[in-house]
Amino acid sequence: MFKSKHFIPVVVMVFTVFLLTGCELFPTEEALLAPPLMEPVEVSYSTVAAKRGDIVKTIQGSGTFVSIDSKFFFFEARGGRLKEIFVRQGDEIKKGDLLVELYTDDIEIEIERQELNLKKVRLSYNQLKAANASSYDLNKASIDIQLAKLSLESLERQKEQTQLHSDVDGVVTYMDTRLQPGDMIGTFQNIIRVANPKELYLTYSGSNTSNFAMNAEVDVNIDKISYKGRVISTPSSVPPDGDEALKDIVAIEVTDLPEDVVMGETAQISLILERSEDTIIVPKQAVRNYMGRKYVNILEDGLNNERDVEIGVETATESEILKGVEEGEEIILR
Repeated sequence: MFKSKHFIPVVVMVFTVFLLTGCELFPTEEALLAPPLMEPVEVSYSTVAAKRGDIVKTIQGSGTFVSIDSKFFFFEARGGRLKEIFVRQGDEIKKGDLLVELYTDDIEIEIERQELNLKKVRLSYNQLKAANASSYDLNKASIDIQLAKLSLESLERQKEQTQLHSDVDGVVTYMDTRLQPGDMIGTFQNIIRVANPKELYLTYSGSNTSNFAMNAEVDVNIDKISYKGRVISTPSSVPPDGDEALKDIVAIEVTDLPEDVVMGETAQISLILERSEDTIIVPKQAVRNYMGRKYVNILEDGLNNERDVEIGVETATESEILKGVEEGEEIILR
């Protein structure tokens, strides 16, 4: 009984002492440190001031001078086997020069035969006349002479049709270099083109020929000297059955063209599409477009603010601002 009365209090005391001393064995919890203070980074912008001035939208490109007066040569009445081409590209030719000839085949033999036949019927007529033949026989012999003449003239025309002669003065600007002697040539097959080197116009064939209108004024620059030009033909002005060469180009007539300009020489052209004067202009790269909304970023009191704008004339590098920006405001580029 004595042992049981004092045992429980002793155990409780020992356990209490153990708890008190055991807590000192656990590591002490460290205090949380305050985060370091960060100074805000200063934001810098690349800006440009909105300016007032003129803006012009143009089409610029390069054109080539070609002859206004040019002509293709081809066989109209008949085709045949090519015998010879007598000219080369770049040759100067005169009216009447022989350009191309076909083989005559048996035409020359037929001509000789018909010439002999004509002599024969004439002899017959003269013989009848000397013998005081009847008017009937003389008329019949006279008809034979006329028929022989007609046959001979027909054969001579056929021989002429195997030759192409130039009916103009000029320069050979094109020839079908694929043709070789013996090749078959059809009727209306273009073989040679001859052009007048003195009558020239400027041709432009860029991707935006549809922007050119008939009689539109064009600035033409030749050797750093400016000339006035006028549009005289556009692809849309050429009829369906018109010259195929004109269906992809803009033709420009140049006023006071220098005499030393030659075929094949180039010139720079400029066509004004839109112009606006004394207006607000900003770099085109500054105008943002999002879901149809156009806006610019403006630097105001050090802050980047968006501003909706209305755009007018635009070029490759600049945009006209009709509404939303005032002259001198700082436009953020990036």
